[in-house]
Amino acid sequence: MLKIRHLVHPIRSTKSLYLRIRDIAGPQKHSERQPLESLPNVPDLFHMYRVLSQHPDLKRMPGGWVYRDTFYPDYLTVGGAAHAIFPEALKYCRGRGIDVGAGLWPLPGATAVDVWRGAGAGRCVADFEKESLDYIFSSHCLEHLEEWRASLDEWTGRLKVGGILFLYLPHPDCAIWHPGSPFVGDGHKWIPTPTIVRQALEQVGCAINQFNSGPDAMHSFYICAQKQQETLAIDGKAEGWAAEE
Repeated sequence: MLKIRHLVHPIRSTKSLYLRIRDIAGPQKHSERQPLESLPNVPDLFHMYRVLSQHPDLKRMPGGWVYRDTFYPDYLTVGGAAHAIFPEALKYCRGRGIDVGAGLWPLPGATAVDVWRGAGAGRCVADFEKESLDYIFSSHCLEHLEEWRASLDEWTGRLKVGGILFLYLPHPDCAIWHPGSPFVGDGHKWIPTPTIVRQALEQVGCAINQFNSGPDAMHSFYICAQKQQETLAIDGKAEGWAAEE
C-alpha cells in the first residue's frame, strides 16, 4: 500500500526553485535585472516610484499613497485619467475636433495635440484655422498653463459658432494635484475650481451645456460649453459680439 508521507505545495515549491536558481546565478545577475521604469509603455507612476517612496510627506500603503492624512489610490497617478470621461465627452464632441494635451490617451476620433509626447507631439492649437473646429476636448491640461485664460481665448477662437469646448480637470479637493505636491511639483501652475472655470468660459462667449462639479471617481470635474459668439482678444481680455443669424 502506497503511503503519502507529505504533500508538496506547488506555489511554494516553485518559489523555492526560483530562489535556488537566483542564488546559483549569484547576486550580480540578480542585481542586473532591468528596472521596471525602463520597460516600454510603463505607467507614469513607475518613473516616479523610487522618488515618491522616499518622500517625507508620503506614506506608502497597499494600492496607493497617504498624503496629508488622505489615501489616494494608484490609479490616480498612472496617467490616462481622460478614459473616465470619454463616454460622456463623446456625446458632445462630434465632427472635426482636437484633443489638447492628449498625451498617450487621445479622445477617440480627435486629432491629438500635445507639447511633448504621444501622437500629437509637437502639434499646437495655432496649427488649426480660426473657427474651423466642431469641438475641442482637453483633459487635465489647463492646470499646466500659467496663461490659461489666454489659452481659453485661443481655443474658443478655433471653434465654429456652436462648437463644443469640453474640459475635464482635477478637482480642487484632490491635494496630490495641487501645485508643489510630490506628484506634480511645479508642473501644475494653479488650482482650477468649477466656479472659476465656468465663469471664464462664460466670459469668452460660451454657454454651459453640461456641468458636473464633482469630484468623480478620478477626483475630477467636467464642464461642457458651447460657443455662442465670435470673440476678439483686446489687451488680454476677451470681448465678443453675437454672431449674425
